[in-house]
Amino acid sequence: MSTEKKAYLVILFAFVMSILVNIIVVSKYDKYEVSTDDIQNHSMIKGDLPDIWKNGQIIKNDLSEGKNYFLVGEEFHRSYLPPRLIALFSYIFNFELFENWEEKIISSDNKKIYYLFFQTTLYFLVLIIFFREIRKKFDLKICFFIICFLSFEPSLFLFHSSFHTESIFFSLQILMICFLLNNSYFKIKFFLIGLLLGIMFLQKILALFYLIPIYLFYLVKYKKRSYSPLIMITSSYLIILLIVGFANYKRSGVFYFNPPDGKTALHLYLPEVILTKATSISYEEAYNKKKSDEKQWLIENDINLKLEIDRFKYYDYLQNYTLNILIKYPITTLKFITWKTIQMGVLDPIYIYNFLDKENKKRPYYYLDESYRKINLPLRILYSIIIYSIVLYGFIKCRKKISFENHILLISSVILMYLLLGWVGNSRYAVPTLIYLSIYFGYGIKNIYKFGEFKK
Repeated sequence: MSTEKKAYLVILFAFVMSILVNIIVVSKYDKYEVSTDDIQNHSMIKGDLPDIWKNGQIIKNDLSEGKNYFLVGEEFHRSYLPPRLIALFSYIFNFELFENWEEKIISSDNKKIYYLFFQTTLYFLVLIIFFREIRKKFDLKICFFIICFLSFEPSLFLFHSSFHTESIFFSLQILMICFLLNNSYFKIKFFLIGLLLGIMFLQKILALFYLIPIYLFYLVKYKKRSYSPLIMITSSYLIILLIVGFANYKRSGVFYFNPPDGKTALHLYLPEVILTKATSISYEEAYNKKKSDEKQWLIENDINLKLEIDRFKYYDYLQNYTLNILIKYPITTLKFITWKTIQMGVLDPIYIYNFLDKENKKRPYYYLDESYRKINLPLRILYSIIIYSIVLYGFIKCRKKISFENHILLISSVILMYLLLGWVGNSRYAVPTLIYLSIYFGYGIKNIYKFGEFKK
C-alpha cells in the first residue's frame, strides 16, 4: 500500500475512532453529578461552558420572538461564535439546550452529540485538505507522520469529544495553514484568508492578534510584493470585526468587537498575586486592597453596572489597574509569568478525561491531590519532554529544508500563543500550538525512523 493511501486510511480510522469516543462520552457523561458542596453540575457542560449554553438559549429565545439578528443575545464576555453555533444546532436538530430554563438545568437527552459529530467531521475533512496541500511541500513520509500526529495525539484527539471551543479552532488553524502554504498569488485567496482569520477570532479571542504571524510570513515571503496581499487580508478581516462591532452597537449602544474577557482576565488573577510576591502584604490584604480601590473608583465615577456602557468603563478601569501593578513590579511580573508559561507548556494528554470525570466532582480539585502530583504530573512532564524533544530534533533536521518564511510562520504562531496565554499556566491553552509544531514533529519522527533503519 502506498504511503498516500496509508495517510488517508489513518485519517479515516481516526475519524471512526473519534465518532465512537463521541458516542461513549455522551452516553456516560451527559448527566448531572453532585460535588462535595451538594451542588449539581452537568458532567459535560461545566467550567466556562454553561455561559455558552446560556447565551445560546437567549439567542434562540430572542430569534423566536422575532428580534433582528443584530439585536439578539446578551453582552458576550467570551467568544462570539460558539453560542451561536450551539443555538444553530439546537434549532437544526430540534433539541432543547435546557430542561428547565428558569432553573438553568441543562438538558441530558444525548441529542447534543450532533454537535460533536459536526466538529469531528469538520476536523478530519480539513485534515484531508491539509494532507493534499503539504504533500506538495514535504516528503510523503514526513506528511504521513504529520497526519498521524494530528489524527491521534491525545491532547488534540480528545477535544473532539468535548464542547470546548478548541476542536473547531484546530480545524480553522489547519485550514489557515493550507491557505498560507499555498503558493498562488490571487486576490481572492488573500481576501478569504482575512475572512478565515475573522472567523478564527469569532471562535477564539486569542486569534485577534494572529494577523502578526501572517504579516511576518508575507513580508518575508513576498517582500515588496506583500503590500497588496496584506491590504486584502486586513480589509476582509476588518469586515468581520466591523460586523461584530456593529451588532454590539445596535444591541447595546457600545461599539466593540473584543469581548470584556480580553480586558478583565488579567485582573481576576494577577494583581493580588503580584502584590503578595513583590511586597510584604498577605494575599488577603492584597485582595482587599484591590476590592477597596475598585469600590472607591465606582463611587467616584458614578458607575451603574446595570448599564452596559458603564460596564465597559469599568472593564477599562480593571485593565488599567492591573497593567499599572504589572508595570510597577516588572521583575516579579516577569518571574511569575515565566513560571506560569513553563507550567502551560506541560502537556496533559488526558485533560478532557479529567475534565469530564473529575472536575467539579469533589474538593479539593483533583490536580491538587497528592496522588495526582506524585503520579500524573511526572507522567505529564515525561510525555511533554518526549514530544518537545522530537519536535526540537525535527526542527534541527529541517532547518535548511523548510523555507525561512515557513519557519517564521510556525515559530511566530507558537510564540504568539504563549505570549497571550502563558500567564494563565493552563496546559489546555498550549494545545493549539501543537498544530504548528506537528510539522517539526513529522520531520523528527521521519529522521528517527531513518536512523533506526540505518542502524539495522
